[in-house]
Amino acid sequence: MCSSFSRGGIVLCLLLASSIGTFGAVIQLTDGMTYSNAAILQRDAENVQIQVHYGEIKVPISSVKSIDGVAVDQLTLPPAPSPETGNSATTDVAAAAMHPLPGPLGPTNSTTVGLAPAPPLRPAAIAPVKYVHNFKMDLFLLVFGVITAIWTGMLLWVQRDVAELFADAPREIKRWNAKVLLLPGLGLWWYLCARSAKIAQQEDVRAKSLSLSRAPASQATANPPVKRGLFSGRVKFSMPFRSKKKQVEFEFLDDDGKSIDIQRDSPEMTGIEAAHQVLQEAITERASDVHIDPQDKDYHVRFRIDGQLQERMVFEKVDGQRVVSSLKVLAQIDVAEKRKSQDGRFRVRTSLHDIDFRVATTYSMYGEKMVVRILDRKGGMLGLGDLGMPKPMMETFDRVIHSRSGIILATGPTGAGKTSTLYAGLGRLDTRHFNVMTVEDPVEYHLDGATQIPVRPKAGVTFESGLRSILRQDPDVIFVGEIRDSETATTAIRAALTGQLVFSSLHAQDALNTVVRMQQMGVETYQIASALLMVVAQRLVRVLCNKCREPYPASGTELLSLGLELPKGQTIYRAKGCATCDNTGYHGRTAIFELVVLDDELRRGISDGLNQQALADIARSKGWHSYREDGVTKILNGITTVEEVLQAG
Repeated sequence: MCSSFSRGGIVLCLLLASSIGTFGAVIQLTDGMTYSNAAILQRDAENVQIQVHYGEIKVPISSVKSIDGVAVDQLTLPPAPSPETGNSATTDVAAAAMHPLPGPLGPTNSTTVGLAPAPPLRPAAIAPVKYVHNFKMDLFLLVFGVITAIWTGMLLWVQRDVAELFADAPREIKRWNAKVLLLPGLGLWWYLCARSAKIAQQEDVRAKSLSLSRAPASQATANPPVKRGLFSGRVKFSMPFRSKKKQVEFEFLDDDGKSIDIQRDSPEMTGIEAAHQVLQEAITERASDVHIDPQDKDYHVRFRIDGQLQERMVFEKVDGQRVVSSLKVLAQIDVAEKRKSQDGRFRVRTSLHDIDFRVATTYSMYGEKMVVRILDRKGGMLGLGDLGMPKPMMETFDRVIHSRSGIILATGPTGAGKTSTLYAGLGRLDTRHFNVMTVEDPVEYHLDGATQIPVRPKAGVTFESGLRSILRQDPDVIFVGEIRDSETATTAIRAALTGQLVFSSLHAQDALNTVVRMQQMGVETYQIASALLMVVAQRLVRVLCNKCREPYPASGTELLSLGLELPKGQTIYRAKGCATCDNTGYHGRTAIFELVVLDDELRRGISDGLNQQALADIARSKGWHSYREDGVTKILNGITTVEEVLQAG
């Protein structure tokens, strides 16, 4: 029994020596269970206490089969201790473990095994276990991480792309995001198919709507389809129309007059770049206004060229919204406010001069509509000889504008060129020796030597208040952009009566109707008769293209609706259309005029309260002709057509 007990103690010591203070021993039991990375903490005659990664357990010694793959009966121990070392209770078991000797298992004092714990022994015959790394788990984690990153990127791409592609259908955006997220793989394939169909539908709509309004139906051209890669993103802001003329290069300016750089950081065009191209096209094509109109599924861009709106390009809904937002930022308009009408302005710089843009927005059923007025202050200013006045009329006009006091009025509908005519007259004055001051909304032309005041209602500067402030500046010549109310009309008349020469514009049907309009504004009849010097009424008509105009004999009845006749058989011209005039048949505009200069007889007639027909009879007796008669003269000279004079009448 002692021998058996000693053998059990030796085995226990060997078990302790197999894991000296560290995890790493592999203990296999007789029932097949294995403890890996175990450390022996305590032992007695029957049990051994070990620590594994999930806690401490007690194992019977008789249940131990092997340690680190070596059977218990094959382990070696050092020789028994000598008498000088003392009794077995003080034997240094750790020293024996450090110097193992081969030999059979020897007897061991039972009291040595069961008393105080001794340092564990490490069997010398057991080779160190080599670490073998499990690369399968690493590979699995790597593949899983790559797939997760790709899938997350695809979800983000789908989220951005569906927001742009289905901007006109918010419900579709939520549905597709949910489908792609909840149906991995299948949802993505489903979206890519729907995406291709949607892009094809949008391109088909665009191709059908690209025929230019200026061209005959047989000559309408469509924008070629844009090739798109599957994952390259939608090509934004493709320009369906590009002028063949040399493009006018310009740069946007900030409030300090410094250039705003536009950098392309991505292959897709941004809103500001698309706005730049739209305005560049408008300037090149001589447009006076740019209309950006929202429709049900897209935005239509139209240019007003020679007084006629012509469709030039079509943007997808989201792209058109970006163009509008970019122009609002440039014009310093609140981008977030889309239901309230707003206006602003900005400036661009070309190689020759600066060009101003006036921006106005309004809310419509399909979104925000914007109109951009192009104000070319220097490039658009005409000389007196460029207006299209007959020579005798021009000489009379030039003589009257050099008067020292009185008021000169230009009348006509909006966009008839009244401001251009008045500025042509102001340009004839010597601004070095005269104090010329203007108040306008906005300042449309730059006049050297003049003091020009823009109307700013938010700052309290109106036509009436601006005119009052001008009167305190000792002016010689005053230009009031427009007489809109009785206060402005009364102030302008009083300025003319007190020694200033006043230029202004007024909405009236013709020159003689101006007297009636001023009376309706509350100006006294005697003041009108005393202050009014000259009234010029005008309309704009398009000029025939010299390269394609087509002659034909007049029937003589073309203008009967206006009470006028043409000489029967007289050769006149009509519009045809060619590449030079963009198939419109016209290039440029001119004005048809009527001019009334007040003399003593007309002043007496106004003071006596004569009606408009009586005043017309007096004026006609002195050589006055209506603007319609000036239109007939221009038809006979091959300058314009019957249709243009009819629409102007």
